[in-house]
Amino acid sequence: MAQSGTGQEKPSERKQERKLLIPSFLTPSGIKGEEERKRSERRLRIRRRGDVDEGKAKMNPEVMRELSITDKVEVVLVGGGSRERRYVFTVIPSDDVPRNEVWCNEEEMRRLGVADNSIATVRAPRL
Repeated sequence: MAQSGTGQEKPSERKQERKLLIPSFLTPSGIKGEEERKRSERRLRIRRRGDVDEGKAKMNPEVMRELSITDKVEVVLVGGGSRERRYVFTVIPSDDVPRNEVWCNEEEMRRLGVADNSIATVRAPRL
């Protein structure tokens, strides 16, 4: 009488090796070029300032380069639910602005209902 599965078989004989077939168009994220890894948006604090003109925003020049922002900046605030609010401002580079902040006009932010020190997604405007 032949016994099957007595445990005398070697582990390599029990399981067949599986080969993973990956299509050539799928590449791991670590292989992507430096250009593709560049950030396109960041979460920054919106600060109300009286020394900024209406329709304008001041940002740190290093952050502007990092996000590829040249002349306009899009600020996206989420107020819960589907209340996403988007505003586009003309950007002014300023070394006085900390890297994690964007300064906007105090009266304009009050009119738009944006609290001081709010966190928003900041990016170059999407067409």
